[in-house]
Formats: sequence, C-alpha cells, structure tokens
Amino acid sequence: MNETLTDWVAQMMNRLVEQGVEDIVISPGSRSTPLAMAAYLHPSVRHHIIVDERSAAFFALGLTRSTSSLRPVALICTSGTAATNYFSAVAEANISQLPLIVLTTDRPHELRNVGAPQAIDQVRLYGEHVKASIDLPVPEAASQRYMEQAVTRIVRTSLHAPFGPVHMNIPFREPLVPDIERLTSLLDGNAEWSEPTYLKPTTSDVNRFKREIDVAHLAFLVGPGTPTSWLEPIYQTARTYQIPIFADPLSGMRRFDHVLTNYDTWLASEHRTEWTPDTVVRFGAAPVSKRLNQWLQDVPCVLIEQPGSFRDPSNHATVVYGDAIDYVAAINKNYDVDLFDRFALFEQITESAKPALSGESALTRHLLASRLERIFVSNSMPIRDIDTTLSAGQSIDVVANRGANGIDGIISSALGACHDTDKAALLIGDLAFYHDSNALQLVRSHPGTFSIVVVNNDGGGIFSFLPQASIAPQMFEDLFGTPLQLNLRGFADTYGLSYQRLEQPEDVTAAIEAGVQLIEFPSDRTTNVAEHRLWTASLTDRLATGNES
Repeated sequence: MNETLTDWVAQMMNRLVEQGVEDIVISPGSRSTPLAMAAYLHPSVRHHIIVDERSAAFFALGLTRSTSSLRPVALICTSGTAATNYFSAVAEANISQLPLIVLTTDRPHELRNVGAPQAIDQVRLYGEHVKASIDLPVPEAASQRYMEQAVTRIVRTSLHAPFGPVHMNIPFREPLVPDIERLTSLLDGNAEWSEPTYLKPTTSDVNRFKREIDVAHLAFLVGPGTPTSWLEPIYQTARTYQIPIFADPLSGMRRFDHVLTNYDTWLASEHRTEWTPDTVVRFGAAPVSKRLNQWLQDVPCVLIEQPGSFRDPSNHATVVYGDAIDYVAAINKNYDVDLFDRFALFEQITESAKPALSGESALTRHLLASRLERIFVSNSMPIRDIDTTLSAGQSIDVVANRGANGIDGIISSALGACHDTDKAALLIGDLAFYHDSNALQLVRSHPGTFSIVVVNNDGGGIFSFLPQASIAPQMFEDLFGTPLQLNLRGFADTYGLSYQRLEQPEDVTAAIEAGVQLIEFPSDRTTNVAEHRLWTASLTDRLATGNES
C-alpha cells in the first residue's frame, strides 16, 4: 500500500529531525496528508496543530526563539491559497533572521496551470523573502536520494548565519494516505542541534576595525537580535575599557548593570547635544529608539555583521564581518571616562523619575516588575513603553517582532516564543489584538502560565504622537485613530479565558500572579500623550543642572 510514498515521507521527516528540527507546526489539509502524518507520528517531533494558517506561521516563527538560542522550526500546509497565508510571517522571519522551514505541499506538476482545483503557482512563492526555495519532484524511488540531500541543504541554509526562512514545495499525487504501520516503523532518529557558530573575521577586517576605533570616545550599541553568546564578552570588554553601552530593550543586554537604557528619554533634552561619541560599534539590528538613531546618524559607525547580512539604513557604516567575540577581543585601550560619566549621570536622573510615570507607561513598568520570565511585546506603543521603562539589571527576557515591525500575528508569535517558558505575558494594544484574535483559541493549550495584557485605548495610540495628530480631528479618527470599540470581555467569554479589567496600573501585578489570561487596561489616547510629554519635559531642567531630585 503506497510503499514508495511511505518510504519517501518517512525519510524526509527523519532527515528534518537529523538536521535539528524538533518542532513542526501543522496547518491541516488534504494534500499535506503524507507529510502531516509523518510529523504527527515521529517520536522525536513536537507537533502543533493550528487551523488558521496565518496564526500557525507566526506561532512557528515564535517557536524559533522559544529557548535561549535560535533553532529551526518547520511549517506544513496544504496546496492552494493556504501557503499565501504564511507570507507575512515569512517576511518577518527574513528581516529578523529566523530559521523558519516552510514546507508547502502541492499538486503534481501535470495538474499545475491547467485549471485543477486548489492549485496556484507555488514555485518560488515567497520570492526574495526566503534564503532558498526548492521545488521537489513527486515521490519516486529514483528521487528519494535527491530529496534527502535537498532537505539537508535547505535546513542548513536556514541555519547559516545570517539565519533566515527557506521554502520547500512538495508535490504529491493521489492516493495521499501512506501505510501507517510501515510509516511508524521507519520513523526514527534524534535531532542533532547545537549552538550556532559564526565565521572568524579576516585579518584585514580586524585591522580595519582597530583603525576605526582608534578614537578618544567610543560607545557600543547593542541592538535587537544580538546573539546571546556575544553579550557577556561585549559587556566585560566595555567594563574593562570604560566604553558606554547603549542597550536596546530587545538585545538581552539590559539584564546587566551599568548599561545605558534611558537614552530615549534624555535624548529629548537639548542639553545632551554636546555629548556624542567619536565612533559607535553596533551589534545586531538597528535599535527601537528613533531618537537614538537620529542622534547617531552623523557619528561614524562600525557595524559587525555576518556575510550576506547588511542592516545599515543610513548606508554610512563601516561594515566588518565575522564573530563579534573576536572583534571585542582586539580592543586593548582605555577610553576617556568623561563621556561614560556624563551618560551615567543622565541615566541616574532619568531612573530616579520613573516612579512618577503614569498611565500606559506606569502599567508597563509594573508589568516588568512582575515575576515573569519572558514578555513578548507588540509593536507601536507597547515596545516604546518597554524602551522607556525597562531598566538596567532587570533579568526578564523581552521579545518582539521588530523585523517588519507589523502588528499582525502578534498573539500567535507570543504564544510560540513563550511556549517553553513557565510564566510569560504579552503586552499588546487593542488594534494588534484585533488583528490576531483567532489565536486566542491557542491560549488554553499553552503549557505554562500566559497572560495577555491589552492596552485598550480604542485605536492606534502611536499616531497621537506623530505629525498626523495635527490634522482635522474627524479625519484623524477615521484614518489613524480607527476606534474599534472592542468588547474584550466578550472575547474572553468566546474563547473560555479568565478576564480582568484593571482599575489602576499597579493592579496588573496581582492579576499576573493570579494567572488571569486576558487583562484589559483602559486608556485614553489624548491623556496618554499629555502625560508622557509632561513627564519627559519635567526632566529637562534636572538634566541641565545634573540634579536627581
């Protein structure tokens, strides 16, 4: 009974597992039957069945970083438009450099472009958004060895720094059901996953790096997606040679003491303009803070990258390639401490003002103080409030989709990213919540404690901070405010989730401790803008005089 198909998909699944794929997300359908059954039955695979394809893709994207190091996660879907629903997550994985293995099943070649049902052109469907794309032949004994080699190549491509998504299109002819007994007997092998390694830099790149940092005032900028293995060497080098570190909230660097975290606030003051580094060394992607990016746009920058990656929106950086650990090991001089001390003073003044935060920022501050291991943060206002409130020395992991910066798939991404965390939360606005509300069906099956904290300001809160806010009020509301008047308690009832509406920002701590699954914090957009600007303005004189009180 269908021995060739059975042997073929068994060896495909074994090869995926051998290359380190332990988690596979299945979007159910007919054409994907052979592959889905192989994933479902494999003893070394954790399978996750998610009906909504867009939600499934973002969940898989989150799973790639559910542990301390990135790891490959596969997606399986049926033929037709199902695969198009993966596109947003693929785009995010591409920019965020996440190893997503997309396995789209397809009609056989003779049923393509002839009007057959549930058949679209899936060959190279994701275009330049994936690192590689392969259209396999139909399962035959003669093609099995080629398939096995192709699987190895494509998974390894996703894991070759810079990481990224890959796509394999897999056509199946009917009959689609494999021999289950034979399939079960053929599935074996354990995942062989190890920490990623990075290329050694060339001697010429190291020498170039040394020339660029031969200045009086050097600073490090540690951005999103900086490999975990780099953080300690970067930090120790900075402490040894008096180099200030601008630590993005998504870098993992804010768990260390004495790093700069409040720069977005004190950069709003005119009194900081005379203090700039001579050169900045950046690790990871560009930071969240727009003020920091603008302030440093004319400062010479050395960007440490991996071959094939170029994350320099300014197009002015000096780019060197290879393992950052080797570059920081090449630093052997003390830098002038006056810049370090001045920034440290700015940090102390801003930190001392944080208890006066109110509204949405106060909510975020109390959320960060809760006993959470990991928090996933939506884009727009939540990530900016995290940037404002996450202080040095806080050990909580903070994760976000800061590749394409979209607000789609946030709940699914958070559930995937927090799947291996016992106590986690998502901070999200009402618009992003609405975009991915289908994913609420996954909350009850989350293996740990997971709370969704929704800042409900009835629309797009970030636009109230942007120039669009100056247009006619009704036009602003229609085009940018976009109030939805969501009934969050209704969502909780529909999906069987516990619910609490907060009266005060500090109430979030008790709600998290109680394990409430859907937490609503009502907010007013206009009031939030006024409170935020008033708090920032209150720091101006203190930054000018160096007075903490």
